[in-house]
Amino acid sequence: MLGAFGLTGPEEKVYLELVGGRPGTATELAERLAIGVDEIEEALARLGRSGLVRVIAGRAGAAPPDLAIDSLLAQRVRELEEARTGLWEWLRQQRGADPIDQGVQMVVGVAPLMQTFDQLLRGAQEEVLGFECPPYAPQLNDNPTELELLGRGVAFRVVYDRRALERPGAAGHIGRFVAAGEQARVAVNVPGKLAVADRRMAMLSLPGGTESTEPWAVMVRGATWVEVLVALFTEVWDRSTPLRLAPATAVLDDVDRRAVPTPVDLRILSLLMTGLPDKAVASQLGVSMRTVQRRLRQLMDVTGSATRMQLGWFAARNNWL
Repeated sequence: MLGAFGLTGPEEKVYLELVGGRPGTATELAERLAIGVDEIEEALARLGRSGLVRVIAGRAGAAPPDLAIDSLLAQRVRELEEARTGLWEWLRQQRGADPIDQGVQMVVGVAPLMQTFDQLLRGAQEEVLGFECPPYAPQLNDNPTELELLGRGVAFRVVYDRRALERPGAAGHIGRFVAAGEQARVAVNVPGKLAVADRRMAMLSLPGGTESTEPWAVMVRGATWVEVLVALFTEVWDRSTPLRLAPATAVLDDVDRRAVPTPVDLRILSLLMTGLPDKAVASQLGVSMRTVQRRLRQLMDVTGSATRMQLGWFAARNNWL
């Protein structure tokens, strides 16, 4: 349980024994835990340096857990950050000064790609920029790491290829991430799968040349490489269409037919702005095509729009999307 904080097995046993409110000497603890006295003394010394245990007159007692554990966690975070900084400095020195190879790594195969992608996401502290495009897995898969990071306050901006919205259930699937805080947009022919973490490292994935060729990706670090990919993302993001979608569990009931625009109206407009036909929009939202067309007709009447193009212009001017 406390191994994640850097405690060994004996140290954890000693601390949990003391937290139970039973202080004791090294000899007493050795008898209670069936561990050698030398091992107990070594554990007590390490626990004392970590601030988890206090030894007074030869008897050890546990420091208040709420204070001690928080202090240990902060110490552990500092140690990991120092180790991370030291590792990157060592890698930088090992790479040398060659500007061509510096910060570039190739990853090949589905499993290594998924592992590297997850590690990239988990390294983000502030922001992730991304592209999502074909080819897709046969099944729509959740990305629990993104949901976890969104809950932690990491910002996500993702541009989806329009073909993503042609898959059954895609709107609800993407809507789950949008509901959690993801900013989503849609563009035609997104150039590749991309993830950029904190604008300091990025992963660009490309499909294999044939069905028998494994997918591969390029992992890059450093301002020179990453800035190019951030510029590419920004260009695509600026010309893409915002998405307003409901999570997969949301019920799209059109209760107030007089209100304009309703949440359903906004989702209909958002999907239509991506270029999807009425039938595909209805399928994604789980409503009938007649509902889609009826709501569009009402929106056109209310806004005085003679065409759908005018309606789209009105929606954009009034910041509906």
